[in-house]
Amino acid sequence: MNRNEYLAALWGALSGLPDEERASALRYYEEYLDDAGPENEARAIEELGSPQRVAAQILADYRELTTVPGAKNASQGENGSASSGQTTPKRGWRGINPWLLLVLVLLAIPIGVPLAAGVAGVIVSLLAAAVCIVLGVVVVAVALPLCLLLGGGALIVFSFFVWWNPPSAVVTLGCGLACLALGVLSALLMFKLCTLFIPPIFRGFVAILRWPFDRIRGVKR
Repeated sequence: MNRNEYLAALWGALSGLPDEERASALRYYEEYLDDAGPENEARAIEELGSPQRVAAQILADYRELTTVPGAKNASQGENGSASSGQTTPKRGWRGINPWLLLVLVLLAIPIGVPLAAGVAGVIVSLLAAAVCIVLGVVVVAVALPLCLLLGGGALIVFSFFVWWNPPSAVVTLGCGLACLALGVLSALLMFKLCTLFIPPIFRGFVAILRWPFDRIRGVKR
């Protein structure tokens, strides 16, 4: 059961509440699932339990809030009929006052805006540092095998010009072949390391960048 199905079932199970209380209760659980986020939505629904069980608890709480046992009659007449009745006013969930919410927002701006800017700066700095590290690793992964291959090729070519001294030529040729072998091995190793580590890193970047938009879409739903 996903979020929309759960909320729809809960809305139907709360049919015994007044419309205002029903909407307020449903709004509470919408905000609860929003706070859990899409990645934890299934676990949050499982922890809440079935919509019927949640609705039964809400209805029980509402009945306790709207009635006072033993206070239905203040006095009785001689014929046993009630002469006057007293009940407590109904209480239920209420949203926050808009003016109070506006005051809280205005008071939070001097603190919230610098804090949000600081957090955004830290996140951007971390992302930039991570990108630089990844680019550095990629450059090293390309440069090291390339240098070995070019150096090995240069030594092999140079060995042909020193055949007048066979020992030097053989040593130079051997060094060139060794560099070529190391270049090929390092290229294969770097390619394997890049295929293992670079994709997960980029997926992590994409997940971090998508997280705010997923939260916004979740709130709109």
